Amino acid sequence: MKAIVLRDFGGPENLVVTEVPTPTVNDLGEGEVLVRVGAVGVCYHDIINRRGDLPRTRLPAILGHEIAGEVIGRGPGSTIFSTGDHVATVQRVHCTDCHLCHSGRPTLCKDGSFFGEEIPGGYAEFVVAKEHALSQVPAEIPLEEASIAACTIGTAIHVVNRGRVLPGESVLITGASGGVGLHAIQVCKLAGARVIAATSSPQKEDGLRDAGADEVVVSPDLNFSPEVKRLTDDRGVNVALEITGSLTFDAAVRSLAPGGRLVMVGSLETRSVSFLPGLMILKELEFIGSFATTTAELSEAFRLITEGKVRPVVSEVMALDDVARAHSMLFDRQITGRVVLRV
Repeated sequence: MKAIVLRDFGGPENLVVTEVPTPTVNDLGEGEVLVRVGAVGVCYHDIINRRGDLPRTRLPAILGHEIAGEVIGRGPGSTIFSTGDHVATVQRVHCTDCHLCHSGRPTLCKDGSFFGEEIPGGYAEFVVAKEHALSQVPAEIPLEEASIAACTIGTAIHVVNRGRVLPGESVLITGASGGVGLHAIQVCKLAGARVIAATSSPQKEDGLRDAGADEVVVSPDLNFSPEVKRLTDDRGVNVALEITGSLTFDAAVRSLAPGGRLVMVGSLETRSVSFLPGLMILKELEFIGSFATTTAELSEAFRLITEGKVRPVVSEVMALDDVARAHSMLFDRQITGRVVLRV
């Protein structure tokens, strides 16, 4: 089969179109299915992975964790899906057996495997997946939109749940024009929140308002907290959804109201931050992590799409062979929402 193989960490030119062995039904283990990939989203996580900043990835690797396609084969013990079903993956496969899985926290499973890191991902014509890491795609949702649902809408649902966003609260979203950000705006609005979207690019303001943001703060220098304070009558926001990470962490913390919650969901630069613990003490702040999506949240994302409550934002669809260009466009901030590769 054709696949995009990363043999050396580095730039997008290291993503090479390669012929690799095609998995067959005979290769499937217990509870696994063979999926013909129809579409795969390109996430900034893929860029971080490609440059070698994720320690679990072993080369050669096939990246891509935003996968949608058609079931074409079933392994022993596979009973959930039938051949011909359209399915999409969550980002990370959990074991189902550990205490974290049994306690309803499968995204924290210590024996979990991330597509594109420990296991081959979706930058290929076929992928092998555990059934419990899949949700069925409704017939009315194109595979291009279905592929991004877990990592954008599902993540947004997970973040809103982790941050306990309530009706009437104010929510700041950093990196708001990206895939997670644009969908987090929509999910927060469904929760009844007032959304303040932060971006460094004036050209992206209209798209953020179209997605439902009540206020947009354009801050090329990422020093947006004074404007956030002004928009909230100097109180600050109840919740900050930190999608950018270290680049905006300080400003996001300074934007919080007393008793505010900061939910960390993204970290583009994978570097440390400097923080004074006294601020957390004096304002009784909460810092909360948010990681990946459950299959229940992915199914909920599909329900919201079919009911017209959330709109998947696919800004561009490209051929699989154009993956290097897609990575470059995403890195250069030319993408609003998600770029998807059609396989």
